[in-house]
Amino acid sequence: MTHLINLSNQDLDAEANLAGYDGYDAHGDKLGSIDGVIVDGDSLEPRYVVVDSGGWFTSKQFVVPAGDIREINDDDQRVYFRRLTKSTLESGVYPRYDEHWWDTNAHAEFDRYEQGVAHAYQPDRPASDHVDYTSDLYQRPAAGAQRLQLLEERLRAVAQREQAGTVRLGKRITEREETVEVPLRQERVVIERQPGSGEVTDAAITETTETVEVPVMKERAVVDKETVVRETVAARTETTERTERVQDTVRREELDVAGDGNGVTEGENRNAPRTPDSEREQSRRG
Repeated sequence: MTHLINLSNQDLDAEANLAGYDGYDAHGDKLGSIDGVIVDGDSLEPRYVVVDSGGWFTSKQFVVPAGDIREINDDDQRVYFRRLTKSTLESGVYPRYDEHWWDTNAHAEFDRYEQGVAHAYQPDRPASDHVDYTSDLYQRPAAGAQRLQLLEERLRAVAQREQAGTVRLGKRITEREETVEVPLRQERVVIERQPGSGEVTDAAITETTETVEVPVMKERAVVDKETVVRETVAARTETTERTERVQDTVRREELDVAGDGNGVTEGENRNAPRTPDSEREQSRRG
């Protein structure tokens, strides 16, 4: 399943999609509407067509190998199968398809389903064998045609994660001069005088000197340091997006026809973009 891609009719080019087409079995009985195509992821070659046999409000899908397509009638919008019959589908031999396998990447379930489809077409084939996409059951060449594959290279750019660098967070010490103002107080002696009362006292005046000492206080600035948390730094990564244009040289193979040019004519390419009728008419007139 890893090599297959499920494409709805809306995913296909107008020339390649089968929107509005119905599938018919080998007896001409209608099986359902064509709901999409499962192609090879590398070559885009169709491996299965998806058929929905349900009604307006139901869905009952199954896939048919591309090699079982007998004819695609664009006028009637019908796809005819060679071997598949309505009775085979109703007998229970043909396994039921679940398109949600693609949404959930259920590779193992689809692988077993493919083995069941191959076993329905080839009952003698071991049911556990893996399918071979090179067999006629999965190839739909045009009648009498020989194929030559033309290859081309395409650029495929993917994003690869790598280390762009390293950011280191550390600490260093810087110094600066800082000035703070500190209010200081200082005491002074205030002398107050009051007149005496004039009363007689027994105290005698002597030669002894009497003194009074008054301590005078003052404040001075003392510098100290304290450590505080100034800021907290956290480191994390975040993802940003940018678009980068890459360029390289690619190669592709072109068809080179040698021989008598009068004996070669080129048919219509169903995978090429459709040219409007007015442009084709002008081209023929030119």
